[in-house]
Amino acid sequence: MNKGSDHIKKFTVRFKTFFNSIRKRIISRVSTDPILKGVLVLSSGTLISQILGIIFVPILTRLYTPAIYGTLAVFASLLSFLIVGGSFKYELTIPLPETDNDAEYLFILSFLIVCTITVILFLILVFWGDILAGILHFEFITPYYWLFCIGFFGSSVYQILTYWALRSKNYGTLTRTGITQGICGSISKIILGIFSFGSFGLICGEIIGRMVGIGTLGRTIFPRIRQLLPVLDFHKLKSLAQKYRKFPTYSLPAGLINNFASSAPTLLLSILFGFQIVGLYSLSYSMLVLPVSLVSSSIAQVYFGEISELFRQKSDKILPLYLKTTKELFMFGAPLILFAAIAFPFLFPIIFGSAWKDAGMFSLPLSILVISNFVVSSTDRLELYGYNHWELAWNISRTFFVLLGFFIAFQLKLSPVATILLYSSLMTIMYAICFILNIKAIKLVSQKIGNA
Repeated sequence: MNKGSDHIKKFTVRFKTFFNSIRKRIISRVSTDPILKGVLVLSSGTLISQILGIIFVPILTRLYTPAIYGTLAVFASLLSFLIVGGSFKYELTIPLPETDNDAEYLFILSFLIVCTITVILFLILVFWGDILAGILHFEFITPYYWLFCIGFFGSSVYQILTYWALRSKNYGTLTRTGITQGICGSISKIILGIFSFGSFGLICGEIIGRMVGIGTLGRTIFPRIRQLLPVLDFHKLKSLAQKYRKFPTYSLPAGLINNFASSAPTLLLSILFGFQIVGLYSLSYSMLVLPVSLVSSSIAQVYFGEISELFRQKSDKILPLYLKTTKELFMFGAPLILFAAIAFPFLFPIIFGSAWKDAGMFSLPLSILVISNFVVSSTDRLELYGYNHWELAWNISRTFFVLLGFFIAFQLKLSPVATILLYSSLMTIMYAICFILNIKAIKLVSQKIGNA
């Protein structure tokens, strides 16, 4: 008995020693790796949001038909396209200045542009909204013009606040607002769905989810802006706008073209195959992204914050960080995405109901696109390195190939699945080119730093 007891005690001591060793290694790694530390903070919130999403989506798919989901996908695509130009890309400049005062001025500049564009958007929709909807065959949107303006303003302001939080490395607040957005958006959609609000319920819930968190993120910056407004130096505001003119000159059109290329499949599928196919495609894509979305947005945000700091410090560690991050993204994302793509055709009817069984067929052709997008888009920062014109040229090329792919599919009368496979293949090639461009840009920046 004593020998057995001694063995148990020795095993317990060894286990505790091993466990403490692993724990110390993890703590040491997190404390010395700012990206990993930031990602863990942001990912903790994303994990909760994704778990809630897994719970809520099967409820939503039983409250809304694929066709109604298709209308939401089109609305969200159009709104996302508009938000890209919300502040003329000046929000990207907020983490860059060395002084907080300059960053505050850039925050004000971004906000003023959002207010101006919101008024212009309202006037356009009031006078020409019906004509535009008729041309694009999106007549279902006509009752929701006012939601466009509210969604545009709220989402754009939240976007500006996000970049201020990234400058401050306030990842905890971003985590909390992300959780709140997921909960409020989903619950709103469910409640409105129970009362049979149809497309309005989904669209309204989407906008609520996008806007929640503005007060939380603005808690620290809004008081500072109120103190600055009475003594605002408009000459300095104009000078900073001029200093960072590359962002509206190159990053704005690049962003608009990039978003159009991302939204084009949804819009073109609705024209070629109807809202039913769009709804199936949208659910398949969102669920395929789910396994990696836990870290994708978190890594993109943290990576931007860390790279911005290295850029300000004129460090030579930018390229190693880029290569390390993209490698880890691929090693993490590829197995998860491929496993999900294989399993979804069998799981979709069980989880989401029989009406959504065809959605799983899109997962395999979409998988190669999702992997390349996950790895490259999270770390694409050509505009930060000063190569905004490369970003613009790449986005123009990508848009051309998107339109070319759908034109070929239309001419050959391809099925929806074959159309998505062609689109995914072309986009994977373009993301490979983007990866090479980022490496080239970082090397050129490093050479300039070395020669300085």
